[in-house]
Amino acid sequence: MPGHATHTRRRVIGSALTGLAAVCGAGLVGRRAVDAVGVLVDEPATSGTATAQRWSLDRGLAFPVDPTGGLVVFDNFGGYSASSGACGHRGVDIWRADRASGQPLVACTDGVLAGQRTDLGMAMGLAWILRHADGTSYRYHHLAAFAPGLAVGDRVRKGQVIGTMGSTGNAGAGVHLHFEVRLGGTTPIDPMPLLRPLPGGVVVGAVDRC
Repeated sequence: MPGHATHTRRRVIGSALTGLAAVCGAGLVGRRAVDAVGVLVDEPATSGTATAQRWSLDRGLAFPVDPTGGLVVFDNFGGYSASSGACGHRGVDIWRADRASGQPLVACTDGVLAGQRTDLGMAMGLAWILRHADGTSYRYHHLAAFAPGLAVGDRVRKGQVIGTMGSTGNAGAGVHLHFEVRLGGTTPIDPMPLLRPLPGGVVVGAVDRC
Protein backbone atom coordinates (compact mmCIF):
# COMPACT_ATOMS: atom_id res chain seq x y z
CA MET A 1 0.00 0.00 0.00
CA PRO A 2 1.35 3.49 -0.83
CA GLY A 3 0.70 4.75 2.72
CA HIS A 4 2.59 1.85 4.25
CA ALA A 5 5.41 2.26 1.71
CA THR A 6 5.73 5.94 2.57
CA HIS A 7 5.78 5.21 6.32
CA THR A 8 8.40 2.49 5.87
CA ARG A 9 10.48 4.72 3.60
CA ARG A 10 10.51 7.52 6.20
CA ARG A 11 11.48 5.10 8.97
CA VAL A 12 14.35 3.63 6.91
CA ILE A 13 15.60 7.08 5.87
CA GLY A 14 15.47 8.30 9.46
CA SER A 15 17.49 5.34 10.69
CA ALA A 16 20.08 5.76 7.94
CA LEU A 17 20.50 9.48 8.56
CA THR A 18 20.74 9.09 12.32
CA GLY A 19 23.47 6.49 11.92
CA LEU A 20 25.45 8.60 9.48
CA ALA A 21 25.45 11.70 11.69
CA ALA A 22 27.96 10.06 14.03
CA VAL A 23 30.27 9.13 11.16
CA CYS A 24 30.49 12.49 9.39
CA GLY A 25 32.08 14.81 11.93
CA ALA A 26 35.47 15.25 10.24
CA GLY A 27 36.27 17.08 7.01
CA LEU A 28 35.22 15.23 3.87
CA VAL A 29 37.03 14.48 0.63
CA GLY A 30 36.07 16.64 -2.36
CA ARG A 31 33.77 15.31 -5.03
CA ARG A 32 35.06 13.22 -7.91
CA ALA A 33 34.71 14.97 -11.27
CA VAL A 34 34.73 12.52 -14.18
CA ASP A 35 33.63 13.65 -17.63
CA ALA A 36 29.97 12.87 -18.26
CA VAL A 37 26.96 14.14 -20.15
CA GLY A 38 23.68 15.94 -19.54
CA VAL A 39 20.80 17.38 -21.71
CA LEU A 40 17.16 18.20 -21.50
CA VAL A 41 14.07 18.36 -23.53
CA ASP A 42 10.64 18.51 -21.87
CA GLU A 43 9.95 14.89 -21.02
CA PRO A 44 6.53 13.35 -21.70
CA ALA A 45 4.55 12.15 -18.71
CA THR A 46 5.31 8.58 -17.66
CA SER A 47 2.83 6.02 -16.42
CA GLY A 48 2.65 5.47 -12.70
CA THR A 49 2.72 1.72 -13.30
CA ALA A 50 5.60 1.70 -15.77
CA THR A 51 8.74 0.02 -14.44
CA ALA A 52 11.71 2.37 -14.54
CA GLN A 53 14.57 0.98 -16.58
CA ARG A 54 17.83 0.13 -14.81
CA TRP A 55 20.89 0.81 -16.91
CA SER A 56 24.56 0.67 -16.11
CA LEU A 57 26.79 2.98 -18.13
CA ASP A 58 30.56 3.07 -18.08
CA ARG A 59 30.63 6.76 -17.19
CA GLY A 60 30.87 8.90 -14.06
CA LEU A 61 29.46 12.27 -12.99
CA ALA A 62 30.55 14.96 -10.61
CA PHE A 63 28.46 14.38 -7.49
CA PRO A 64 25.44 16.76 -7.71
CA VAL A 65 25.64 17.87 -4.07
CA ASP A 66 28.56 19.51 -2.26
CA PRO A 67 29.53 16.57 -0.01
CA THR A 68 30.64 18.56 3.03
CA GLY A 69 28.38 18.01 6.03
CA GLY A 70 27.59 14.32 5.58
CA LEU A 71 25.22 12.90 2.98
CA VAL A 72 23.15 9.74 2.51
CA VAL A 73 22.06 8.46 -0.92
CA PHE A 74 18.71 6.67 -0.78
CA ASP A 75 19.14 4.12 -3.60
CA ASN A 76 15.52 4.09 -4.78
CA PHE A 77 15.56 4.23 -8.56
CA GLY A 78 12.61 2.09 -9.65
CA GLY A 79 11.06 2.10 -6.16
CA TYR A 80 7.95 3.79 -4.80
CA SER A 81 7.20 7.34 -5.98
CA ALA A 82 4.75 9.71 -4.27
CA SER A 83 3.64 11.03 -7.68
CA SER A 84 3.93 7.91 -9.88
CA GLY A 85 3.26 5.04 -7.50
CA ALA A 86 4.89 1.60 -7.31
CA CYS A 87 8.01 1.14 -9.45
CA GLY A 88 7.71 4.75 -10.63
CA HIS A 89 10.65 6.50 -8.95
CA ARG A 90 12.81 7.90 -11.76
CA GLY A 91 15.87 9.00 -9.83
CA VAL A 92 17.68 8.74 -6.49
CA ASP A 93 17.27 10.87 -3.37
CA ILE A 94 20.22 12.50 -1.60
CA TRP A 95 19.89 13.71 2.03
CA ARG A 96 21.96 15.58 4.59
CA ALA A 97 22.65 13.58 7.74
CA ASP A 98 21.16 16.37 9.88
CA ARG A 99 18.27 17.04 7.43
CA ALA A 100 19.18 20.74 7.24
CA SER A 101 18.16 22.84 4.24
CA GLY A 102 20.53 24.90 2.11
CA GLN A 103 23.20 22.38 1.06
CA PRO A 104 24.81 23.66 -2.18
CA LEU A 105 23.86 21.77 -5.35
CA VAL A 106 26.37 21.70 -8.20
CA ALA A 107 26.28 21.03 -11.93
CA CYS A 108 27.24 17.39 -12.45
CA THR A 109 28.65 18.20 -15.90
CA ASP A 110 29.29 21.12 -18.23
CA GLY A 111 26.03 22.02 -19.92
CA VAL A 112 23.12 24.37 -20.44
CA LEU A 113 20.33 25.14 -17.97
CA ALA A 114 17.61 24.16 -20.42
CA GLY A 115 14.62 24.12 -18.09
CA GLN A 116 13.45 25.63 -14.83
CA ARG A 117 10.37 24.84 -12.74
CA THR A 118 9.05 27.43 -10.30
CA ASP A 119 5.56 26.15 -9.37
CA LEU A 120 5.75 25.16 -5.70
CA GLY A 121 2.52 23.21 -6.04
CA MET A 122 3.91 20.83 -8.66
CA ALA A 123 5.61 17.51 -7.86
CA MET A 124 9.17 18.69 -8.48
CA GLY A 125 8.79 22.11 -6.81
CA LEU A 126 11.68 24.42 -7.66
CA ALA A 127 13.80 22.52 -10.18
CA TRP A 128 16.58 22.81 -12.74
CA ILE A 129 17.01 20.71 -15.86
CA LEU A 130 20.60 20.61 -17.06
CA ARG A 131 21.49 19.44 -20.55
CA HIS A 132 24.64 18.32 -22.30
CA ALA A 133 25.27 18.29 -26.04
CA ASP A 134 24.72 14.53 -26.37
CA GLY A 135 21.02 14.65 -25.45
CA THR A 136 21.15 13.38 -21.86
CA SER A 137 19.26 15.42 -19.25
CA TYR A 138 19.94 15.84 -15.53
CA ARG A 139 17.10 16.91 -13.27
CA TYR A 140 17.38 18.53 -9.84
CA HIS A 141 14.07 18.63 -7.89
CA HIS A 142 12.83 20.18 -4.60
CA LEU A 143 15.32 23.07 -4.44
CA ALA A 144 15.11 25.65 -1.66
CA ALA A 145 16.44 28.34 -4.01
CA PHE A 146 18.20 28.86 -7.34
CA ALA A 147 21.72 30.27 -7.37
CA PRO A 148 21.56 34.06 -7.92
CA GLY A 149 22.07 35.31 -11.45
CA LEU A 150 21.33 32.05 -13.27
CA ALA A 151 18.58 31.76 -15.88
CA VAL A 152 17.35 29.31 -18.50
CA GLY A 153 19.80 29.24 -21.39
CA ASP A 154 22.89 29.91 -19.26
CA ARG A 155 25.90 27.68 -19.65
CA VAL A 156 27.36 26.26 -16.44
CA ARG A 157 30.57 24.43 -15.66
CA LYS A 158 30.93 21.15 -13.83
CA GLY A 159 31.06 21.83 -10.10
CA GLN A 160 29.40 25.26 -10.34
CA VAL A 161 26.78 25.93 -7.67
CA ILE A 162 23.33 26.10 -9.26
CA GLY A 163 21.06 26.12 -6.20
CA THR A 164 20.46 24.78 -2.71
CA MET A 165 18.78 21.66 -1.36
CA GLY A 166 15.24 22.10 -0.05
CA SER A 167 11.81 20.52 0.30
CA THR A 168 9.62 22.28 -2.29
CA GLY A 169 7.01 20.31 -4.25
CA ASN A 170 6.11 16.81 -3.06
CA ALA A 171 9.35 16.29 -1.12
CA GLY A 172 7.49 13.96 1.24
CA ALA A 173 9.83 12.96 4.06
CA GLY A 174 11.66 16.30 4.00
CA VAL A 175 14.70 18.17 2.72
CA HIS A 176 16.54 16.29 -0.03
CA LEU A 177 17.61 16.38 -3.67
CA HIS A 178 15.74 14.17 -6.13
CA PHE A 179 18.30 13.61 -8.92
CA GLU A 180 17.48 12.08 -12.31
CA VAL A 181 19.38 11.10 -15.45
CA ARG A 182 17.41 10.72 -18.72
CA LEU A 183 18.95 9.50 -21.96
CA GLY A 184 17.81 11.56 -24.92
CA GLY A 185 15.89 13.72 -22.46
CA THR A 186 13.19 11.04 -22.05
CA THR A 187 14.44 7.62 -20.92
CA PRO A 188 15.18 7.47 -17.17
CA ILE A 189 18.23 5.46 -16.15
CA ASP A 190 19.65 4.56 -12.76
CA PRO A 191 22.01 7.37 -11.65
CA MET A 192 23.86 5.25 -9.06
CA PRO A 193 26.40 3.59 -11.40
CA LEU A 194 27.21 7.05 -12.79
CA LEU A 195 27.80 8.54 -9.33
CA ARG A 196 30.26 5.91 -8.15
CA PRO A 197 32.76 6.03 -6.61
CA LEU A 198 30.92 8.18 -4.07
CA PRO A 199 32.85 11.07 -2.48
CA GLY A 200 34.26 10.54 1.00
CA GLY A 201 31.57 10.92 3.65
CA VAL A 202 28.71 10.02 1.28
CA VAL A 203 27.11 6.65 2.02
CA VAL A 204 24.28 4.55 0.65
CA GLY A 205 21.71 4.49 3.42
CA ALA A 206 18.92 2.28 2.08
CA VAL A 207 17.68 0.52 -1.04
CA ASP A 208 14.07 0.64 -2.27
CA ARG A 209 13.13 -1.07 -5.53
CA CYS A 210 10.25 -3.09 -6.95
